[in-house]
Amino acid sequence: MAINRNPAPTNFISSIKVSIRIPLRAILIVPFVVQIFAAVGLTGWLSLRNGQQAVNEVTTQLRNEITTRIQEKLKNYLEVPPIIAQINQDHINLGNFNIQDTASVAREFWRQKSLFDSVNISGIYFGDTEGEFVGLFRTGNQWRIDTAGKSTKGKLQNYGIDSQGNPIELLEIRNAYDPRIRPWYKTAIEAKKQTWSDIYLGFRRDKIRVALVQPVYQDNNQLIGVVAVDFILSHIREFLQSLKIGKSGQTFIMERSGLLVASSTSQKPFSSKADKITRIKAENVDNYLISNTAKYLREYFGDFSKINQSEQLEFKLNGERQFLQVLPFSNGNNLDWLIVVVVPEADFMEKINVNTRTTIKLCLIALLVATIVGILTSRWISYPVMLLSAASREIAGGKLNQKIEVTRVNELEILAESFNLMAQQLQESFIELEKTNTELEKRVEERTAELQESQEKSERLLMNILPESIAFKLKHDTSAIADYFQESTILFSDIVGFTPLSARISPIELVNLLNQIFSKFDHIAEFYGLEKIKTIGDAYMVASGLPVPKKNHAEAIANMALDMQQEIIKFTTDIGQQFEIRIGINSGPVVAGVIGKKKFIYDLWGDAVNVASRMESSGEAGKIQVTTATYELLKDKYIFEERGIITVKGRGKMVTYWLQGKK
Repeated sequence: MAINRNPAPTNFISSIKVSIRIPLRAILIVPFVVQIFAAVGLTGWLSLRNGQQAVNEVTTQLRNEITTRIQEKLKNYLEVPPIIAQINQDHINLGNFNIQDTASVAREFWRQKSLFDSVNISGIYFGDTEGEFVGLFRTGNQWRIDTAGKSTKGKLQNYGIDSQGNPIELLEIRNAYDPRIRPWYKTAIEAKKQTWSDIYLGFRRDKIRVALVQPVYQDNNQLIGVVAVDFILSHIREFLQSLKIGKSGQTFIMERSGLLVASSTSQKPFSSKADKITRIKAENVDNYLISNTAKYLREYFGDFSKINQSEQLEFKLNGERQFLQVLPFSNGNNLDWLIVVVVPEADFMEKINVNTRTTIKLCLIALLVATIVGILTSRWISYPVMLLSAASREIAGGKLNQKIEVTRVNELEILAESFNLMAQQLQESFIELEKTNTELEKRVEERTAELQESQEKSERLLMNILPESIAFKLKHDTSAIADYFQESTILFSDIVGFTPLSARISPIELVNLLNQIFSKFDHIAEFYGLEKIKTIGDAYMVASGLPVPKKNHAEAIANMALDMQQEIIKFTTDIGQQFEIRIGINSGPVVAGVIGKKKFIYDLWGDAVNVASRMESSGEAGKIQVTTATYELLKDKYIFEERGIITVKGRGKMVTYWLQGKK
């Protein structure tokens, strides 16, 4: 008889196999749930990662594009002044330049300006060693000739010019002017070659400038004078403000010293307190993003002079990542600036984060549904098997009287059919779930589109009711909005003869007639960039210099008043009904804003508004009555007739004028 001498290992392995018992339900459920959970996590992670990568690529391209555009714009600004300066130097050396002949020099400067009209040249001028000075300068959209010297007894005289650059009329005589003590002249003398001056405040002390200066010498190296070409740095600021950099991105240009040259904000690069003018550092700009970006650059490099090439950096501000690019800019002379573009990551990640959270929520819902379905399915699958297993154990236990309705083979076939049926039903369940999800996503997209369209309509309506800047403030702050405007001009008008007409025609015809007249007035206001405040009956109110300050606010209102008179005359001719308009104008400080919680309206308050209304009510049909304040602003460009002293309700005696037309 054979004897098994080593039975222990076999029995031990068998006992291990028997002790490890995994329920069929767990085998069916656990892998299924783990796969779904892994898919959910992987989907959310990939969605966030891909979104961040996309943002990095987009911001890199955006920063490169913006810095390139700024660099090209600066090149366009700075490549022309050296050419013009060289042309004038050649004219002087050839003897074709007589500074005593102001008209000839003015025409030559005008010709040079016209050759490079696409570049924002703001001045071409020359000063010699005797203190003689002549220059062509731009103020707003107007050009003038400035001259000073012996013939003007040292005074600076401003002349208006015609379309050929010829001086035609003396506009103004200012204080003494000696070019030899101006910063641009001194810079050229010290450099002894063509160079850029430091940024300096213009003679009129309203804007900062930078000039390309070039000393002119005779053949014996004796100094003749200095030729200069400059432009106002506000042109650069206007260009930066026109750039769209994400939702809240900013760009600015600064010198190596950290002093601001220009920025995409409305803040000027200098401050004025009393008579003291101070340049502002980029780190001290009111804009939070710009000031902190400049501080980060100083801390990162230690000194702005160490920035020698284009750098793309990232830093965190209040826990949020900011994308930054700094680019050195130099035009070959001594001009050395830094172009900086900064874009918050939040401008791009907001929508991506929302989509990622939505995706994760939908996946978790799918996981929950799948888990419940899996539990029910496992019970449905395992129960017949457990019955078959129990019956098998009963038979194996010796209970042979177990009644089985079908043979074992038939039970296996039924079990196989049950598995097939379960798989089919599970597949149909998933298809139905996917279809349901698709329909749900479609509904969400449709509802989102409807909400977006509704929001756009609401915003358009709000923009039509209120000024754009006020509407923007109101969207973010529903509290009272009021701003003080030191300089503004208000116009009130009333249609004479309209009230009697209302008794002869129907209300609908009356409203249609008013609509035709006021629509023409609205067109005029839009043309001159004015702000229509309101209409009351046949009265029309419009203001200038707010909500955006306007330097020529009085001129714009005067132009509109004259156009309104012409429009009423034309309208009378067209419809055969005779009308006249009574207009009153006043200039002064006002408070403008929106108050209340419902039915918002942009309105004005202040004594200047009341006086403007009195000017209209105390005026005469077909005339434009203005106060002394408005007269002082317009008297040099418009024709007035003094009405004299009149009694104004609530104000007493006042001197007023009739505005009759332009000079």
